[in-house]
Amino acid sequence: MNNMKKYLYIVNSPILEEGICNLEMRAIFNREPEDKILISDIDFNPSDSAFIKGQFEPLYIVNSFEEILEKLDEDKLQLEEFRIELIKELDTGIGYHEKLPYFNEIGERIEGIPNVKTPKVRLGLGKLGDKWIFGFYKKNDALWMAHTTKPCSYSNSLSVRVARSLINIVTNGDKTKTIIDPCCGVGTTIVEGLSMGYDICGTDISAKNASNARQNLEFFNLEPRVKYQDMTTIEEYYDCSIIDIPYGLFSHITKEQQQDIITKAKSISKKLILVTFEDLDYMVKNAEFKITDRCIVPKGKFKRYILVCE
Repeated sequence: MNNMKKYLYIVNSPILEEGICNLEMRAIFNREPEDKILISDIDFNPSDSAFIKGQFEPLYIVNSFEEILEKLDEDKLQLEEFRIELIKELDTGIGYHEKLPYFNEIGERIEGIPNVKTPKVRLGLGKLGDKWIFGFYKKNDALWMAHTTKPCSYSNSLSVRVARSLINIVTNGDKTKTIIDPCCGVGTTIVEGLSMGYDICGTDISAKNASNARQNLEFFNLEPRVKYQDMTTIEEYYDCSIIDIPYGLFSHITKEQQQDIITKAKSISKKLILVTFEDLDYMVKNAEFKITDRCIVPKGKFKRYILVCE
């Protein structure tokens, strides 16, 4: 049995988002994946990340497939509505058309009725190096993909994938943390944070943006936790803030106003994720934040700079 409670995560990202994917993994697990595999003792829901395809919790790590069968004979697992699948990233060398005999051998040793179409329990089979592993497999449900279609959106808005990642980065995956997005636009980060179970709210200085954000939240049956408010009037204090800072190409804003936003973030939150289209390191320093990690996410002809500030 997996008495050490190690989890194996399957991680994958588009090449242009590899930087933010690795930043997210460092924030959650304090390490990066190797060949799309990340092993940790941290139990993290794969559906909370756009980059984690699944979580594998090994029951057995052995030298041969026959040893898996022996372990199953000993343990007499009782499972209802289970499904067995090969984890392609953990290549066993078993071809697609050859897998059925292996599955039958395992299924015969489990007490319960299988359910291939709508299983309550997924079981995975794979190999890591020269070891065979068998255990529970939790797949990313990808329900967050529905959030790509909103009633209100802007061309320069954060993508759902990036917004979801920023939530995990700023909190280190800790859902007890409180978050504010004080320049929330159409509420992309608020949608992702609330759908993941985080305590998050937003404000925007534009009445139209705040209205659009609330409309998006209500569309997904989420609490419309967005206010029409100038962030300089915020008095509450939060663990974290996320700011996709307004930029000159997309809004009328001066350097002084950008600095004021970052400085205000220091007074309302302990930690900041700053998203910008230009190098604003000096403004972060002026606000007495320290940059502890960073990455770049390309967007068309531009680059988004993601700064972790504490």
